[in-house]
Amino acid sequence: MSQVAEIQYYHHGRFRVAGGVLPDAITAYQTFGNPKNPVIVFPTCYGGKLDSQSYMVGEDKVLDPRKYYVVTFALFSNGESSSPSNTPAPYNGPYFPTITYEDNVRAQYTVLTQKLGVKKVFCVIGFSMGAQQAYYWSVMYPDFLERYVLTTVSNSFSNYEGPKAALSASKDFQDGHYKSTPQHGIRAFGRAYSAWAYSQAWFAKKGYLFDGKYTNLNDFLREDWEGGFLEGWDANDLLTLLKTWQIGDVSLVRGESYLADCLGAIKARGLIMPCKKDLYFPPEDSQNEMKFLNNAKLVIIDSEWGHMAGGGSNVRDDEFIQAEYYHHGRFKVAGGILPDAVTAYRTYGDPSSDKVIVFPTCYGAKLALGSQDYLVGEGKALDPNKYFVVTFALFCNGESSSPSNTPTPYGGPYFPFVSYEDNIRAQHAVLTKHLGVRKVFCVVGFSMGGQQAYHWPVVFPDFVERFVSICSSARTSPHNQCFLEGPKAAMLASKDFADGHYQSTPHHGIRAFGRVYSAWAYGQTWFREYKYLMDGEYPDLNSFIRERWEGGYVNNWDANDMIALLNTWQKGDISIVRDGGDYEKALKSIKAKGLIMPSKTDLYFPPEDSETEVSHLRDAKLHVIPSIWGHVAGGSANPPDVAFITEKITEFLQAP
Repeated sequence: MSQVAEIQYYHHGRFRVAGGVLPDAITAYQTFGNPKNPVIVFPTCYGGKLDSQSYMVGEDKVLDPRKYYVVTFALFSNGESSSPSNTPAPYNGPYFPTITYEDNVRAQYTVLTQKLGVKKVFCVIGFSMGAQQAYYWSVMYPDFLERYVLTTVSNSFSNYEGPKAALSASKDFQDGHYKSTPQHGIRAFGRAYSAWAYSQAWFAKKGYLFDGKYTNLNDFLREDWEGGFLEGWDANDLLTLLKTWQIGDVSLVRGESYLADCLGAIKARGLIMPCKKDLYFPPEDSQNEMKFLNNAKLVIIDSEWGHMAGGGSNVRDDEFIQAEYYHHGRFKVAGGILPDAVTAYRTYGDPSSDKVIVFPTCYGAKLALGSQDYLVGEGKALDPNKYFVVTFALFCNGESSSPSNTPTPYGGPYFPFVSYEDNIRAQHAVLTKHLGVRKVFCVVGFSMGGQQAYHWPVVFPDFVERFVSICSSARTSPHNQCFLEGPKAAMLASKDFADGHYQSTPHHGIRAFGRVYSAWAYGQTWFREYKYLMDGEYPDLNSFIRERWEGGYVNNWDANDMIALLNTWQKGDISIVRDGGDYEKALKSIKAKGLIMPSKTDLYFPPEDSETEVSHLRDAKLHVIPSIWGHVAGGSANPPDVAFITEKITEFLQAP
């Protein structure tokens, strides 16, 4: 749910800027939420107006006004704050003075402290030029903010002369003295800019067609780029704001001669998120900056959307960016230690609700892929209007601490073994230390998520009231362990896995893993009835396996992550936590109410195992999902199965 807030204007009076003075400088801004909450500052980027910030601000979004007091600021020269287009003579149009990032941040600081009474900023968050402002905030006011988040940005200089030259040289720009909109110049500017915003792979896959919205590349350029700037922007504003971008260099703030010294002096905690395929803020620049930052984490957005991955252009990247990260510091796990363990999570609903739902991920699931969405949302089983829902990413899933994102000496094949108990302890820490949760109403999980649901009332018996385990078990059975040996062996034995020391994606290993796994995910009847054709989506079985199973893992998963997470699954057993391997005793000790939902045709969590477990549980109900979809009946694969699961969960949560 997006928020709508009135645009407010702060008059600074006479205000000095890098290029001279503004007789009556104005900063446009919006506020969301309660001023008593932690303060978040979220400034605009190039091409951004205040309404552009809505992709991150709103209920159940990362900047939730129920949790934070969010202040969005419009950059000088964006047409809302003081700009060439809205400033009277003598500083209008081409006479508007040069503005730096430092000028913008000083103005924003004034609004916060003198108008809004803010004494401390919890976090400054920005995308592109907004993120460069976040860098400036941390340098200019080191004791005023605690954290900063940068998406698709770096402090490095990039060459923006192309679109600038296209506009400046146009026949209707007239050195900024145009009397009507310089259409030729603005259209040329948009076309010169457009090729930089996305990756070559995005263009190769015809991402510009936007799933049929446009018929060809030219239509996309005309509507999105020419039309976008023509409808919302003044030409002088475009060039003046571009200059702010071009001359950005945070090391100049304190007269420092070296960027390393400037970054090394930053006190605030940072999260740096470049896009893997950004053409003008490449991740290599961010990796270089990380060498000098003392308290920052680097998370690379693995996207073909290039620079636009950070700006609300597509749902998958938005999900990835909006995941929240909790730093545990040094964290002991079953296989050793993680020097700075991180748990990724998302929240939905009102944090003050006394009905907290925990919904952790399963094997193959990521928060960024929207894997939990089939049960979370208005009118769904886990409705944020009724519950405060917290989704957690498992260790080793590539979002929380994993082989793929952990630095030396514990990266890759050196990542320590992590148990379900380790995951539960980490999730409990996020809930209690960070979110202030004192009791969990219910833990819901599918597959590995269901095994976590079983572990929760064992690890923290007085903290959880209910649990729902879908297509899962309290202990990974010998047959289940044996099944997992198949895909695991295919990966480990592959010619490109290199014992986990691969230098590029081990396609052979990951593809073999996917093929071995695929036969186990569905029931035999499902294959017999040709369900793998997906109502015409695939022409044959091989196409289905190649796209869904090979492609799904190759595109979204790291090989070491896959193996490490599989090891967590293989060794799952609630009786190890406190009952010395006595499985029946462990089940009987569970005090929480349970809802157990196996699938009738699940090949590795069969309903017979669930029947045995329910016979030992004190207070649990068994409902078998009547489906031919096998194990994936418990996920989002088949709408009738989702409806069945939703009905049973709803009844269970509403029961006394």
